[in-house]
Amino acid sequence: MTQLIVGRARRSSRVLVSLPLAVSGQKSDGSHISGAAETILVNRHGARIRSAVPLETQMEVRVAMLAPYKWRVGQVVWADAREKEYGIELSRPENFWGIYFPPEDWELAVPAVTVLTANESSGATHVRCGQRRQESHQAQPAHIPHGGTIAILRGLTASGVPFQERDLILPVGETHGSMLIGPLVNLGTEMTLVFATNSVEKAVVSAVSHSREYDRWRVWLQFSHATAARAN
Repeated sequence: MTQLIVGRARRSSRVLVSLPLAVSGQKSDGSHISGAAETILVNRHGARIRSAVPLETQMEVRVAMLAPYKWRVGQVVWADAREKEYGIELSRPENFWGIYFPPEDWELAVPAVTVLTANESSGATHVRCGQRRQESHQAQPAHIPHGGTIAILRGLTASGVPFQERDLILPVGETHGSMLIGPLVNLGTEMTLVFATNSVEKAVVSAVSHSREYDRWRVWLQFSHATAARAN
């Protein structure tokens, strides 16, 4: 992924998402331009977009979201006219895009892993405030402990090739989990998660972001019911 603002350190987490936009502004020759565009990746400070109309670096632009309609002023900070791609910096950092952003330090550390093994099939042991309790996973839907757990993710890549990867999945609230994988997957793709207890969960890809540290893709998986994390 191209860094959103060239020559500056990344200031907030970036999320790969396609959102329809309208852009307008005044070029250096005084002519006014307006046209359709779409985001490629976004963060709280701006976005990398693909525009149907040519933009110039340093020009001020009005960026409008179409549904629901809202707009903000930004500035073009880099341009790749051949690919019709541009870096836009918003006048102030905010969640203008209306999507979920991961924590700023999500790439920096991995919590301790809780692995549920097959021989725990009669009951999963969970440590809570120094106490231990037994809960039958057969009577409860699959969950992701707060420290994360190992799971197998199965589905299709963005190019339509089936894949399967085994890695750590972390809870994000009650309805999402987050996982690092090798291949790029499309937003909205249905995935299957297989936990070490042999329980199976269906989930949909709700966001994708590239991790420069690991050179892998971070995917956010939305579950159909509130089972992604166990409350403290």
